[in-house]
Amino acid sequence: MNGDDAAAAASTRHTLLVVLESVLRALHPVIPFITEEVWASVAPMLGLNEGSLMQRPWPRTGEIAADDAATAEIEWFKNVLSGIRKIRSEMNISPAKAIPLLLADGDAADHARVAKFASQIAFLARTEAPQWIEAGAAEPAAAAAVVGTLRVLIPLAGLIDLGAEKTRLAKEIARIEVEIRKCEGKLGNASFVANAPAEVVAQERQRIADWNTTLVALREQAGKLQR
Repeated sequence: MNGDDAAAAASTRHTLLVVLESVLRALHPVIPFITEEVWASVAPMLGLNEGSLMQRPWPRTGEIAADDAATAEIEWFKNVLSGIRKIRSEMNISPAKAIPLLLADGDAADHARVAKFASQIAFLARTEAPQWIEAGAAEPAAAAAVVGTLRVLIPLAGLIDLGAEKTRLAKEIARIEVEIRKCEGKLGNASFVANAPAEVVAQERQRIADWNTTLVALREQAGKLQR
């Protein structure tokens, strides 16, 4: 909405209006007067010709198709923002201070998503424009968050105490090791594997894979800070 991409802003506004109109239909039996008043302003923007909200059909779950690719992108975006904000919080960096943002590793999807969401990340996380570190290039000492195979780095110079970041990484590594042991304990229980729904067992196996990916990246980052 606040970016320079007019088409993206228009698409976002349209999505918000569609969702709002659906919510108004769902709430109309409970708060008829307010929803009717708001709907009268929303309807022309969506090209709706009914004269009243009462004439609109009850919202159904299939009206807005699920988009797995879009859901995956938003989850990735949320995880990147959460990682940056967690570093800010734990390192006592002012939320108002714009900070440098470096990115390392990741796959083709990560690169495409960074290009797509660069302005939103900078705006919502209060960072400078994200910069990629080329494979094999020297990296500055930095606090790290891990999203899949992508490492989100906040340089320590002038912002973060090196000792505090080592402590933070050690705690995060220990927490993930506990989570892995929990999953392994469940999967090592023959009764659990035999009786739990197949999707639950698959979910636990996927969690172990995801935790291990994160653990490898965090250990690598901790090792770099020891150099």
